[in-house]
Amino acid sequence: MPGRLTRLQSLNTGRTRSAPRPRLKPRGLPPALEPHLVYTARSPLEAAEWGHDLLGPHRVTAAAGDRLTFGATFHAVLVRDVTLGYLDYETAVRVEIQRLPDDVLVIVPAAGTSRISIGEEVIDTSPVHAVVPRPGAPLVLECSSDTAHLIVRIDRQAFDVHLSRLLGRSLPSPIEFRPFFDLTEARASRWNFAIQMLHAELYEPESLLHRGAGHGQLEEFVMSSLLYSQPSNYTEMLSPSTRSARRAVRAACDHIERNLATDLSVAAIADAAGVSVRTLQHQFSEDLDQTITGYVRNRRLERVRAELADAAPGAGVTVTAVASRWGFAHLGRFAVTYRERFGESPSVTLRS
Repeated sequence: MPGRLTRLQSLNTGRTRSAPRPRLKPRGLPPALEPHLVYTARSPLEAAEWGHDLLGPHRVTAAAGDRLTFGATFHAVLVRDVTLGYLDYETAVRVEIQRLPDDVLVIVPAAGTSRISIGEEVIDTSPVHAVVPRPGAPLVLECSSDTAHLIVRIDRQAFDVHLSRLLGRSLPSPIEFRPFFDLTEARASRWNFAIQMLHAELYEPESLLHRGAGHGQLEEFVMSSLLYSQPSNYTEMLSPSTRSARRAVRAACDHIERNLATDLSVAAIADAAGVSVRTLQHQFSEDLDQTITGYVRNRRLERVRAELADAAPGAGVTVTAVASRWGFAHLGRFAVTYRERFGESPSVTLRS
């Protein structure tokens, strides 16, 4: 069985049922992912079982003449909230996904072509024509034996938090991108550059990412690049003319970000935003659906989670020290709030 996907580490593949196939390197495999083999499957049943976490419940069917030579490999690295993966089926296959995960996926053929059906919409994909399917949607993938796919997966909760901060308000509805992603368009250059940068940081052993720095900034760059490269139901709200109406809230959020580790008073935040405390409280409630102090607390919790998740084993990082640095003096209350926010204890985040 494959091991659990870990952050910036090669998985323990010793528990797989059989050794990888003789082919030394899947077609077009990015060099940064080569050491990070998650699984090698020798039957469609194994491929569906081991790929469940990536694609959700699904069925893999090989062409009649290819069943005896079937093989599939998956290489991937999880940074923090962004996974860069490479899924390669050695033969022609049909993959029927009952329900995609709720996370944001970008699927790009690394070579060859494939046909992807999302409901009644059919999209022919290639290395310059990708797909951004709707989270939770059913999907059918049909590809020939010369096709492997680069898959970028972004944690939905982290994506929603980032989008909410860009908008300066809570999300009135789930994000939904236009499924067809034309990578030849000028605006797609942002996304292409973001993925190249992510690959470069993963590939270079002395990069900031491998030194435990820059995880959050790089992942936010990847998320922003997708939001500004691919049309969605939030594209209009992200335009400068639309966002100008929330200047005070955005100014307050910017001030909070710059001073998050210091003592922040509501009065000082309102002064930085150029409005009265009462006005800012009303706008936070209307746009972000939370109080100013609640927003500050949530941002500090996110910073704590980021530091705990990025901590290298043996680095001496403790939950107490990180929580205290971000203003949480009552550790018992902090632990309860953290679990409510992220669904796990801070110690579990630190160990994973």
